[in-house]
Amino acid sequence: MFDRILSSRIVCVACALFAVSGCGNSEKVAYKSGGMTHTWAEGKAAVPKEFEKLVYPDASTTGSVSADGENDEQSKFLMLTSDKSTEEVSQWYQDQLKTAEWKVDKVEVLTETPKLISISGHKADLEMNVMIAEDGAKTTISMSAGKSLDDNNENKEPSENYTPDKVTPPTD
Repeated sequence: MFDRILSSRIVCVACALFAVSGCGNSEKVAYKSGGMTHTWAEGKAAVPKEFEKLVYPDASTTGSVSADGENDEQSKFLMLTSDKSTEEVSQWYQDQLKTAEWKVDKVEVLTETPKLISISGHKADLEMNVMIAEDGAKTTISMSAGKSLDDNNENKEPSENYTPDKVTPPTD
């Protein structure tokens, strides 16, 4: 499930950044769709306030995408590039997330070419993922944050398993 969510986030970020790069000199583009306000930005104006303390030092901002809904729904994506190694960037993010009181849930290192490091964590009802990838001589940093998709299961009644009977026979 997490892999599908992560893959869909990466596709969304890639599509959004492609769209931002085609926006000419405009720094921000916003529109409403499906009850959400989507904002694409590039340059220094692209850093959402949630990521201000998590911008890698001396990294260049490629762009960002934000989606804010009427029911407290939100998601934020930010793309950066750096000249530092993936290992150095990864260690900095792990330290910064802990300092900012995020719980780092998982650090995955895929050593295939190009190298990819994924750091996932949470804080209160927010989830965060930082993807760090080799991109030639550069390192690409992709951050995403949003409201947790998991509902708190502690307050839910236990679910019952379906058992066919005379009142509810099997449908197959």
